[in-house]
Amino acid sequence: MGDIPNGYEMRKPSLRQLEAFKAFVETGSVSRAADVLFISQPAASKLLNHFEADIGMELIDRSSNRPVVTERGMRVYEEIDRILSGVDQIGQAIASIRAEERSQITVGVVPGFPANLLSKAAQIVRRERPDISLSFVVRSSEFLSHGVLSRKLDLALIARELDHAQVRSSIFYDRPMVLITPPDHPFAQRKMVSMSDLQDQPFIAFTPGSVTRRLTDAAMTEAGVNADIVLSATTAPNCCAMTAAGLGVCVLSPLFASDHLARLAVVSFTPQLPFHVRAVRPVESRDKRGLELVLRALEKARDGLPGTA
Repeated sequence: MGDIPNGYEMRKPSLRQLEAFKAFVETGSVSRAADVLFISQPAASKLLNHFEADIGMELIDRSSNRPVVTERGMRVYEEIDRILSGVDQIGQAIASIRAEERSQITVGVVPGFPANLLSKAAQIVRRERPDISLSFVVRSSEFLSHGVLSRKLDLALIARELDHAQVRSSIFYDRPMVLITPPDHPFAQRKMVSMSDLQDQPFIAFTPGSVTRRLTDAAMTEAGVNADIVLSATTAPNCCAMTAAGLGVCVLSPLFASDHLARLAVVSFTPQLPFHVRAVRPVESRDKRGLELVLRALEKARDGLPGTA
């Protein structure tokens, strides 16, 4: 389709078109996008075609048997994801207004946060305060920080500092990072692995810009080590899955490996690379007692996780 021609006036895309494109990107095919939207495949194709026509931009490369998203398409997707997340929050707010007798507490966590921890914490809250409606939002630390400051989130567990007069902050998790390997890897039998051991070792890294990647890159540079980065992944579950598949070893916080220990070996790592998760919440909250209960439940669930002590 190419660039917008001269004199072209872009038509406003519909919400359904945005939903269709988002579903296509996240599922990888038109047919699965149609399933997500509960419509037929031709209807989904029509929405995608009209979306591209309305904005005058090629978002999907159809030159091969399997259509793929273009680079421009990914940039558009990121904006759509942000916008529709706001729509979801409106829906949550409306649901909260309809059930004013319930206390709504929204907790933000970073991607890869242990699902087992969250579910156990939710069970504890449910037993002690069944009137609390608890919801979890998964986003980056920066996004969650803004959510706390704007009071859209009641609590956030983030991997960064947030020094602000309107925010209370405490350490939620403070353990150095560890090395994870497949169970049959030679490193799995050792008590300690050093940075020098990673020289030329197939290594699975987090994507550039993440906290973990910055810490490991700095440590490798200081030690003069060149690991063989064979794969990069955005989230801890992906890194754990690739490691378990025997594609390489990975350095990460033991907290984020806790849901995957059945398939992995965890080995102490030197030099120690500190990784902090902080609990941040507004100084003034709508339900202070409920919020403190939620935080205590999260801490109790954290203390019960295997491999994180």
